[in-house]
Amino acid sequence: MLRNHKLISLCIGLLFIIVVQKFADPAPVFRFLLPAFLVYAGVVTYYNRWYLKQTGQYNLWAILRPFFLLCAAFGMFLVIPSDGLRGLFLIFSVLIITACEIILGKQAENLLLNQTLLTAFGVFMTLFAANHYLPTYGPVFLVSVFFASALLTRSFYESIPQSNRVKMVGAIIIGLFCAQIFWVFNFLPFHFSALSLFLFNFFYFCLILNYYHLFHILNLKKIQFHLVLIAATSLAVLLVTPWKIIS
Repeated sequence: MLRNHKLISLCIGLLFIIVVQKFADPAPVFRFLLPAFLVYAGVVTYYNRWYLKQTGQYNLWAILRPFFLLCAAFGMFLVIPSDGLRGLFLIFSVLIITACEIILGKQAENLLLNQTLLTAFGVFMTLFAANHYLPTYGPVFLVSVFFASALLTRSFYESIPQSNRVKMVGAIIIGLFCAQIFWVFNFLPFHFSALSLFLFNFFYFCLILNYYHLFHILNLKKIQFHLVLIAATSLAVLLVTPWKIIS
């Protein structure tokens, strides 16, 4: 079975399409779709746990990364309003889920960073959209941003040669920062997609600078480069985003 891991990874990616399409036709019925997804995510998590134990690479954070990725993909599927865009997203999601399953347990930092950033963007988009449509549950979404940001950060830092306490403290601080920014951004008159990009930029900035700090290679040039990078991307988003009137 270990030798068929790549094939199983492809099946996991394809099964995501089957599950969400089967229970979202003709329209997403949440009381059916959510339990179906949770069963799917649970089966995938069980397989990932088994695979990591068989390869001697098991740890909690390696399990959490693909689980959060599946949750982010599911959330994005619910957020996208157009059937055509949903179809394109599902094709893209199969490739991403399959690739992340194939590299399960690997410690290549560039791959883990890309996976973490993709997951974070999906989670932020989902939570901003949820807060937009269900503002009554704002505190729940605020807490969710904290836990998602902190756990994603901690899972990315797992391979860094620092103590668990240092890595956890850094993850908690980034989670708190992201939760505060999430709360503040909801007062801005922008679409939730733009707000999620702004928070994503902030998360990336904190994540990568703390990463350099933990490796003791942080310097002024790195800070300036990433600050200019997120400022440029945020400005681009700001210029093309229509304002909305908050009633």
